[in-house]
Amino acid sequence: MFSLHSQSLVTFTFEEVSKMRQSRIAVPVAVVALLAVLGASMPAHARDDHRSKRSFKAELQGFEETPAVFSTGSGEFNARFSKDETSIDYELSWEDLEGATVLFAHIHLGQTSVAGGVMAFLCGGGGKPACGPPSSGTVTGTITAADIVGPAGQGVAPGEFAELLTSMRAGVTYANVHTDKHQGGEIRGQIKH
Repeated sequence: MFSLHSQSLVTFTFEEVSKMRQSRIAVPVAVVALLAVLGASMPAHARDDHRSKRSFKAELQGFEETPAVFSTGSGEFNARFSKDETSIDYELSWEDLEGATVLFAHIHLGQTSVAGGVMAFLCGGGGKPACGPPSSGTVTGTITAADIVGPAGQGVAPGEFAELLTSMRAGVTYANVHTDKHQGGEIRGQIKH
């Protein structure tokens, strides 16, 4: 039988001990700092996420109309629901439309490639301002429950503002601009987040 006894004495200098103590403190401090940064960024991210659920956009062109329309025109629709979800502020702009007169513009209830009924006027009717020239125009406004006109045939009664919000979030609304040349709509764009 044999036995092995070994004693080793490890010695550290004062500087080495000091560094070890600092590292024992530095690691927890770094972890706490990282968690603080991550925690602070989460509410901002959550605010951005909530904000994005209130903001919508559509790019309008003739080929989006149903049936498709050849048009040099294009446009953009931007909308944002209020925090309490009782109104929507919007801006609709267009350029190079082929019609001589812009008749009106709407938000319709309808998925891509399907013509749907009017939910609200953006210009040219429903108490909204006139649309402006076909060469280039921009309208801004606010939609409230009083501006919702239907479509009753699709289950939306006048004044049912929540249905507009639900439909926009579901991606089944579109904005379009009607002209005298293309009375069914010259440019259209599906409204998306």
